[in-house]
Amino acid sequence: MKKILFVAPYNLNVRSGGGLAALAYYNALESLFPGMVDIVCPSEACYGAFSTAIGAPKRTPLQRLNPSPHRYKSFIKKYLKRASSEYGLCVVNGGIYAGDMMDIIHASGLRILVIHHNCEREYHMDNKSALTLRGRTPVLVNLLEKNAYKKADLNCFLTGADIALFRDYYGTAGSDPFLLGVFEPEPAEGHVSLEGPEGPHPLTIAITGSLCTVQTRAGIKDFMEHYYDLAMQTAPDSRIVLAGRDPAEEVLGLAQKYGNISVVPNPKDMSEIVRQADIFLCPTQVGGGLKLRVMDGMRQGLPVLVHKVSARGYEQFAGQPFFQVYSDGASFKKGLETILTAGASYDRAFIRNQYLDNFSFSSGRARMSEAVKRVMGL
Repeated sequence: MKKILFVAPYNLNVRSGGGLAALAYYNALESLFPGMVDIVCPSEACYGAFSTAIGAPKRTPLQRLNPSPHRYKSFIKKYLKRASSEYGLCVVNGGIYAGDMMDIIHASGLRILVIHHNCEREYHMDNKSALTLRGRTPVLVNLLEKNAYKKADLNCFLTGADIALFRDYYGTAGSDPFLLGVFEPEPAEGHVSLEGPEGPHPLTIAITGSLCTVQTRAGIKDFMEHYYDLAMQTAPDSRIVLAGRDPAEEVLGLAQKYGNISVVPNPKDMSEIVRQADIFLCPTQVGGGLKLRVMDGMRQGLPVLVHKVSARGYEQFAGQPFFQVYSDGASFKKGLETILTAGASYDRAFIRNQYLDNFSFSSGRARMSEAVKRVMGL
């Protein structure tokens, strides 16, 4: 088998949702095909463990006049012109990127496996930021994402909900969808402390994520406006810890306004922050794909209270007392009460083992192996 070209428009050295997922996929492929996977990533991300990666440089002002919305199309075109004979498969992370490069890659003789990290159409509508022109980019997004979906040799998805959305929006694809999911980026080796906080302490609820993004800020705002009072009524002496990257001013302001809320900016060890909590809360109520931050809690064996939008991809835990889903005040209150009263029926080791059965590196590696076999007809 020829080599695999892995296109990852992320900095894999930085902890982020897309970056962690792409890192897991890359590590799985490299584990399956040692020395046979070349990675293309932003040139500014070619350092650390990825210092020898193939760097796609930023576009010049003249190149930005090109209608392509990213740097990879022109770079991949030039690169494959001289190196296409080395590769048999191109794995592209993201439907927008794949849709824009689909014809170029196919014309170079490569099979294409697209990993749709979410439904970009839904993501752009939910994330009204400068990057998405305040949600006004769906026309171009639809064209590119649909092109990827229709022409890919294999479409891989993170959640069953995304597969359904694609069918609703774009109809039937040229190949059957494959549920790749997400998983740990490396084998879970070594000891993982599952000890909770020592001694008497107030009930601690942890919320993690990139505290600067539209999705995270919207989720925290929704929680504060509609669920914070309910949480305090149900668990009066509880405290809330917000931990994550580059917290926005509005997030930092919560710690000043509420005495039981603390903010931990850019923690060196997120696992230690989560380990010291009793409940993991994911209030994100917009955006598609799978919310990797929920993995932060389950990895440490914490019971999870999650908004229904963030429960996508975790359907296997439905009905478990340690995994409660809410969509309104009544279900939030019931979910929190269930977690508080059902604790005797599980411990942290039980939750972590349930998590690893579905999200371990070895389980993800097996799914990636099946995806490659399917796309290459092996």
